[in-house]
Amino acid sequence: MWKKSFKQTIKGSIWKYTIGSLSAGLTVLLIGKNFLDMTVKKSVIFGICLFIALFILRYAYFVLRNTIIYIHNAYVDSIWGKAIVDLKDAYSEIHFIRKKERFNDKEFVETMIIFCDTLKIIFDRKTKANCCVSIKVPTTEDEQLETLEVKNLCRDTHHTNRDTSQYMSIKHSIIGNTPYRKIVNKILKGNQKNLAYVNNDIEHTPDYDNTSIECYSDGILPYKSELVYPIIPIKSVNSNNMKMKGFICIDCDQKDKFDENRYDIPMVQGIADGLYDLFVKRDNNRNHG
Repeated sequence: MWKKSFKQTIKGSIWKYTIGSLSAGLTVLLIGKNFLDMTVKKSVIFGICLFIALFILRYAYFVLRNTIIYIHNAYVDSIWGKAIVDLKDAYSEIHFIRKKERFNDKEFVETMIIFCDTLKIIFDRKTKANCCVSIKVPTTEDEQLETLEVKNLCRDTHHTNRDTSQYMSIKHSIIGNTPYRKIVNKILKGNQKNLAYVNNDIEHTPDYDNTSIECYSDGILPYKSELVYPIIPIKSVNSNNMKMKGFICIDCDQKDKFDENRYDIPMVQGIADGLYDLFVKRDNNRNHG
């Protein structure tokens, strides 16, 4: 960091001009004589001191800036380093159940809850806020994507109070929910590279639809930002025969908490890809059970 800051200090067109131009250098050295009525000797000493002071200030600026960048990057790396450890344990549950010849729905849902709890821990740590994680699945297998309804398969254990009888009785359609609707439109258009829906200010989003709003007497959702991603493979041999298995939904009680450009989306995308085969195996178990 110190070496990098020093190199940045001596670089820059203005600094190079100031110390590299003879006329500019003489101007600084004689600034005391011309403006402060100093002798030439004192003016030269004053000019040298001014050079040194400017150099120190410039160097201190770059040290401070690079220190802030280093601390920020170390913090980010720490967050996602811990996330890797957390996901290792969650994926071990996936691998365990996947290796079984057959598993029942109770085992499957319990494994999904572990994933929801793990994602909550990760995003709570990252956002420094209260996040909720749930997995939504289609109510049927044979309907067109645009006419599907979804239900809550499971939710992290800290937010099960959201699953009220009123919530369970509502028909949560794809069309009636902006995140699902936009994601499905992308899938239908073959836009496989940008399937995430991120909204960092739900309250001020025009034409935002959510069928869960009617569950709350004040008409206000208990979250202000959200990240939604479909449970779908990143790559598929036959994309035309690929079925979306549901949605991973992460919401937060504060605004501007989800990053569209760094780690948030790739991590959730990788999780969705990892869960997809387990959903397929679950469907096969149920169809042949």
